[in-house]
Amino acid sequence: MSKRFQRVAREDVRITKRDLHVIEAVFEARYMTNRQIGRLLFGRADSSHGRQRLRYLFDLDYLRKRVANPNEPDIYYLGLKGRRYIATSGGWKQGTVDRIAGVSGEKVPTPALMMRHELTLSRLYVNARLECRAHGWSMQWKNTRMLEMERLGLEPDAWIGLSGRRGEREAYVEFTAAMPSQSEMTGKLGRYEDFWAARDKAVPVLWLSTSRAKANRLLEAIRRSAYRDCFLVGQIEDAGRWLTGTIWRWGDAEDGQQNDMVQWVQPPPNGG
Repeated sequence: MSKRFQRVAREDVRITKRDLHVIEAVFEARYMTNRQIGRLLFGRADSSHGRQRLRYLFDLDYLRKRVANPNEPDIYYLGLKGRRYIATSGGWKQGTVDRIAGVSGEKVPTPALMMRHELTLSRLYVNARLECRAHGWSMQWKNTRMLEMERLGLEPDAWIGLSGRRGEREAYVEFTAAMPSQSEMTGKLGRYEDFWAARDKAVPVLWLSTSRAKANRLLEAIRRSAYRDCFLVGQIEDAGRWLTGTIWRWGDAEDGQQNDMVQWVQPPPNGG
């Protein structure tokens, strides 16, 4: 086994507040690469200090690494101590944390496409955290496993909640790389419609895809929905500022207005 995946016994390593933020972020995102963690918590993707702290957290079993080939990035998920920390500090039951946390991929290999999907959502998580930090907003995030355990009757990829001086916002997040069939799309939209109708509350859906052609196909399907005004569709390549950036096309826009781009959240001039 490569030294990259072998733990080293360590003594006198003090766990810092930032280390704990790393553990919390990996729990929320479920999987994160070393570069994503570097961007979010160490100032830059290639932070040498960040790499050293991740090594300590790995060696101490706060974090573990997915099985990976030599040229692939390190992909982290929670280790035993990391799961215990989340359970004791975050009000989660240990069994719930164990079901939410990521897995190694050794016993049940995860298809490469599925892992790319997971890491794309982790990128959205990091981008959202950085935007919220810039504007002084609080942010909540639920990953797909957290949502599965809520038994909503639908399967969003994530949920995001924002709060600031101007109030609160929430949305479900969808990312589509491989386009669903017409029947799959109809079923997905129908589950959202039933969910909102039962609760008498429609929560926006921020739906990203990998190309303009796919985004157009999503919009075409969405415009047949009675809740089409609840969907915003964008492209993943524009998602560096997906909370406040003018990257979205509105599902209820008239055909002649398809190219008009909108924001999901418009920050006030002085933030907050």
